[in-house]
Order: sequence, then structure tokens, then C-alpha cells
Amino acid sequence: MRYYELIYIVNSNVERKKIDQVMKDIGSRIESTESKIINHVVWGKKKLAYPIKGNTYGNYILLHYEGGDNNKFNEFDSWLKLSGLVIRHMVVKLDEKPDVVKDFAYEKSDNDPEQKSEQLRNEKSDNKEQLEKKVVEEDKGVE
Repeated sequence: MRYYELIYIVNSNVERKKIDQVMKDIGSRIESTESKIINHVVWGKKKLAYPIKGNTYGNYILLHYEGGDNNKFNEFDSWLKLSGLVIRHMVVKLDEKPDVVKDFAYEKSDNDPEQKSEQLRNEKSDNKEQLEKKVVEEDKGVE
């Protein structure tokens, strides 16, 4: 059997309901090609390597499926390009069956800019407290 991975990017400014609707539309189109969906999960909001249609961030979505009719898949690919639902997509043929993925929560925390800035603020605060403590101890030693 043939296995494929479809990664597509949705505009980062859309609501979660709209992302769910896009996922539902794409999932039903994939199933109409006589393919079986294995995984269909939101990968998360990530910074794009370069601006695409004025977007610097995008919501990445991962879809693994078991291949169906190639002729119908060509129609699906054309539909996806013309639909305007996604700003970019890429299909890759896999050598083996992919594992079932629950979610990407562990990756989201690594790449979330807001969480990174919060960590930096906490580290700066800790460093400042340590420096103040050291200065106070030195002052006590001088007296």
C-alpha cells in the first residue's frame, strides 16, 4: 500500500473554528479519492521561512493517509491549489506506514514565541535576584 504525508499551511489570522472547517473539507476531499486518513492533526502556529501572501506566520496541519485513486488525487491537488483554503501545501510519499500521532503539544511549547519570551523574562529576573544577593553579601563582608 502507498502512504502519503500532506502538510499544509493555513493563514494564522483565522479562528480555530475556521481551521477545523478547513480540516473537515480537506479530509472529506481526501476520502473522496478513496484514501484512508491515518492522522490529521494541527501542528501549531509557526513562523514562515519567508512571507507568503503577506503572512509571516502560519498554522501548520499534518495529514497522513493511505493512498487511493491517483487520478482522483490529481483532481484533489488541483482543487487544493485553487481553493484558497491554504497558503501552501506539500505532499510526500512515505516508505512505510506512519505511526498514529495524538498531538504536537511538546513541539508547540518549544516553538511558541510568547512562551520563549516568558522564559527569558524569568531567567533575567532570576539572574537579577542572584546578582543583588551577591552584592548584599559582599556589602556585609566589607563592614
